[in-house]
Parts: sequence; structure tokens; C-alpha cells
Amino acid sequence: MDYKITVEEAPPRQLAVARGGASRAELGRTIIKLLDTVWPVLRSQQAKTGHNVVVYFGGLEHIEPGVEVFGDFVDTGDVRHSQTPAGPAVTTTHWGEYSEIAGAYAALASWCAANGRQPTGISWEVYGDWADDAQRRRTDIYLLLVGAT
Repeated sequence: MDYKITVEEAPPRQLAVARGGASRAELGRTIIKLLDTVWPVLRSQQAKTGHNVVVYFGGLEHIEPGVEVFGDFVDTGDVRHSQTPAGPAVTTTHWGEYSEIAGAYAALASWCAANGRQPTGISWEVYGDWADDAQRRRTDIYLLLVGAT
């Protein structure tokens, strides 16, 4: 797949998250489990929501699956306020199965190496609206970069 790479000054996205960690084999199930913790809290508080987002802090040991929120909500149980990082980020869009997203990360890493930019190790994925047709599933991937653009 050919990925279009761009650099942008990423604004913070306000999130409601449940924190966790996972192995590569359990990642999908862990994300769904944690999102299944967040969504009922937001629904019960009638919070205005956006897309699902997962923030990765340098690997799979510390992840924050959550939901964009527009407005406020009350922290409840394991559901807490968080946000995506703000700052220079390299980004691309993956269309297709989530299990095939590694190609997008490889394209971002290659771009960074070719352009002398250093990722911080923090990344996040913003999932578009669900589509039964996997080729219509959009995931925007961001790698936070060291330094100013």
C-alpha cells in the first residue's frame, strides 16, 4: 500500500480513556475491553462523543484506549480524562483491516529516517466510522516528533 505522509502541528484531542497494557497477541481484545469500559460511562452522562482513539506511550505496556469527548464528563471508576499529545507529528491514513496497520507504521518510520526526524515513541490512532467493508475502514496514525517543525 502507498501511504501519503504529512507533518502537522497536532492539536490535543480531549479524551475519556481507560488505561491498560497488552501483548501484541491480545492487543485487539484489550482495546475492545477497555473501550467497553469507556462507552457506557459516556452514554450514561450523555457526553458528546467523537471517534475511538488509542494512545500508545512507547509500546504496548502503557496504552490509553478511549473516545474523543466534546464538552465535559465526570471521571468514573477506571474512566479518566486524558488527551492526545500536542505538537509536531508525522501522520498517514491506513485504509483496511486493523491487523494490517503495520505497513503504515513502517512507512512513517521510513519517512522519519529519510527526513532526519526523530519520533518520541508516543503515537496514537484515530479510528474512523465503522464499515463492514474493511477497505472502507479509516485509521489515522500519528507519531509525535521530537522538536519543532
